[in-house]
Amino acid sequence: MKIHDRLARDPNIGAALRAAEDEPAVAWSKLDRRSFLKLTGLAGAGLTLAACTDAPSTDVVSAGAGSSFEPNAFINVGTDGIVTIVSKAPEIGQGIKTAFPMIVAEELDANWDDVRVEQARIDPETFGRQSAGGSRSIPSAWDQLRTAGASARAMLVAAAAARLGVPATELVTRDGTVSHEASGRTLGYGELAAAAAELPVPDPASLRFKPRAEYRLLGRRITGVDNEALVRGAPLFGIDQVVPGMHYASYTKCPATGGRVATANLDEIRALPGIVDAFVLEGNDTVSELMPGVAIVGESTWATQQARKALVVEWDERDASDDSSSALAAEAEHLAAGPGAAVLHETGDVESAFAGAAQTITAFYAYPFVSHAPLEPQNCTAHVTGDRVEIWAPTQTPDRALPSVARVLGIPEDNVLIHQTRVG
Repeated sequence: MKIHDRLARDPNIGAALRAAEDEPAVAWSKLDRRSFLKLTGLAGAGLTLAACTDAPSTDVVSAGAGSSFEPNAFINVGTDGIVTIVSKAPEIGQGIKTAFPMIVAEELDANWDDVRVEQARIDPETFGRQSAGGSRSIPSAWDQLRTAGASARAMLVAAAAARLGVPATELVTRDGTVSHEASGRTLGYGELAAAAAELPVPDPASLRFKPRAEYRLLGRRITGVDNEALVRGAPLFGIDQVVPGMHYASYTKCPATGGRVATANLDEIRALPGIVDAFVLEGNDTVSELMPGVAIVGESTWATQQARKALVVEWDERDASDDSSSALAAEAEHLAAGPGAAVLHETGDVESAFAGAAQTITAFYAYPFVSHAPLEPQNCTAHVTGDRVEIWAPTQTPDRALPSVARVLGIPEDNVLIHQTRVG
C-alpha cells in the first residue's frame, strides 16, 4: 500500500503506520475513526469525505488532485469509475452481502458491473445494527442504505451541474453517469469524484428517493457477489483464517447450563504430545459470554482434538439448570387442554360457535428444542497483543460480541477489533 507523505505527517496516522511495522495485526485499531477514514480513502491516491450516515454533516476532508469520493461509510467512488460499497451485516446465507449493496447502488444509480463489494468492519457507532436475525436485516437497514446512495448521487449531480454550468434539475443519472440531455453532454462518476468530494453532505430531508417505478437494479436477478469465490474455495469463512504461529484450542463446557468443573485430568492432558496447556476457566455471570469449562491448547487441531477425547471431567451440577425439554413439552400439552390462565381479548361467543358447529378439529402443535448449529464448525481466531485483541469470527451478532469480548478480557471496547467473516 502506498501512503501519501502528507498522511504520514498526520499525528494519528503516522503513529499507526509506525505501529504497523511492529504490530500489523493491531495497527488499524490504533486509529480513531477520522484517521481511519482518511487513511483508507487516501491510500489509493484518494480522498475520504468523513461523514456519519445517521446525521447530516458538512465535515469535508480537503482533497488533492485525482481524489476518490467517499461521501459516507458505505460508498467509495474511484477516479476510475469503480464504486466500492461495503455490506455492513453478517452474510449467513440469506444474501444480504449482495442485497445491501444493491439497495445503495440503486439510489446511487451506479453501474452494477462497476460495483465492488467489501465486508464492513464491525463498528456499530458508524454502521448501526450489525447483526442478522429475525428476517430484519433489509427492513431495518432500508432507509439507511437508500440515504447513503441518494446522498452520494446528489453530490455527484451537484458537481456535474457546476462543471457543465447548468441547473442540477436538468441533469439525469444512469449507470454511473450524469447527463445533460439537452446538450448531449455526459460525465462519468469517476470524472466527478474529486469535485464531489469538496461538497458538503446534503441534509437527508432534502434528498429525492427513487419511486419503485424507476428501479432498474432492484427486482433483477443478480448473482451473489461471493459466488465465484465460493466455487473456487476461497478462504471466506471463519475456519479458513490463519495467523502466523497460532495455536489451536478446544473448550469443553458442562452439558447443563450453570454447571462447574469439579475435577479434570489436567496433568494427564498437559503431558500429551503437541499440547501447550490445559486449564479450567470459571466463566462469568453472563451465560452467553463465558460458561465454566476446560480449555485445551495445542500446536495443531489434531493434537487438540485427540487430547479432548482423553479429557475426563467431573461436573458440579448443584447449581445447574435441571430443565427438561420433554417435561416442558408434556406440561405444555397438559396446559393446552384446559382453559387459559387469562383472557387477553374476547369477541363473540366462542363456546356457542363450537357447540353449534357441524365439525370441530382439535390439534396440538409443537416444535423441538434444537441447536442453532451451522454446517461450519464453531470457531473463532483471536490475536492478542498486550491489552488489544483482533478477532476473526463467523458470528451472527458481531456488534454484541464487541462489548462481550471487552468484558470477558477486562479491556476497553475500543481495544477490540472484529473482522466479520462469511458464516458457514
